[in-house]
This record gives sequence, structure tokens and C-alpha cells, in this order.
Amino acid sequence: MKHINIKTIAAALLLTGTLAVLACNKEGGTSRVTVQNITNNGCKTHTDKQALEAKDLSTATDSIGYSYSRGTLYITHYNLLVNCSFKVGGIDVDIDIQGDTITINEYEHDGPLADCICFTDNSFQIAHLPHGTYTLVFLRWYPEPHSVTVTL
Repeated sequence: MKHINIKTIAAALLLTGTLAVLACNKEGGTSRVTVQNITNNGCKTHTDKQALEAKDLSTATDSIGYSYSRGTLYITHYNLLVNCSFKVGGIDVDIDIQGDTITINEYEHDGPLADCICFTDNSFQIAHLPHGTYTLVFLRWYPEPHSVTVTL
């Protein structure tokens, strides 16, 4: 009869658990989700500060387009409202993931502010995102945050 040492069993269980954790992270857990490849098409139209205060911006409204391929969500936020000087510092995109909700904050990177605003189409990718159903919350949706549910 063979006897197995308790230390051998404990070591095997520890190794199995470690491999399972590594495999889980490798297979697309949200711990490695990143934003990449932020691009935009520049200012589409300029609006002065008085028009913003009057909320008479234009007939353009926010919308999004998205596609998903191989763990990457490709997003274009059409008619994102930004300060006209955003081209100096660019646009940053931060995300916060809580369960199946992804909060997206697009904002002008540090730079001087101009006395006007404009619309731009901002595109970016969210990489290493596993298949699933997510609610995307856009904080910079004019005039207030907006959410959309997507199934990938």
C-alpha cells in the first residue's frame, strides 16, 4: 500500500490553486483591462462660450458606435463636447469597472483653455475585455451622463 505524505498533498493543492488563478487572469479577467489607441478627428464645429451658456450648441447629438473582436472593444463617441484647445494636450480616457458596469470618462488632457467649445469624434479601444454583457456609462455625454448596454 502506498502512503502519500500530507505535505505532498498540501503542495499539490497549492500548486493547483496557483495555476488556476494564473489561468483565470490569463483568460481575460478584468484586472488587465486597458484603454489604448485614443484618436479623434479634431474640431468639427466651434461654438463660443455664450452659446454654451445658452445651451444652443447645434443640432449634433452624442452617439456611439462600437464593435468587438478578440477581446478588444472598439468605441467611437460621436460629437463629444470638448474645449477647442484640446488638440494641445489631447484627450484622455479613464475607465472604472465595477461588476458589469464600465464607467468611461473622456476629458481634455492638461493644457490651456480656449474661450470656445467644439464637437469631435473620439475613438479608443478597451483591450483584454472578456465576452459578456456590459453597461457603458459615458460621463461626458452632453448635457448629462448616458449609458448603453452592450453584449459582446
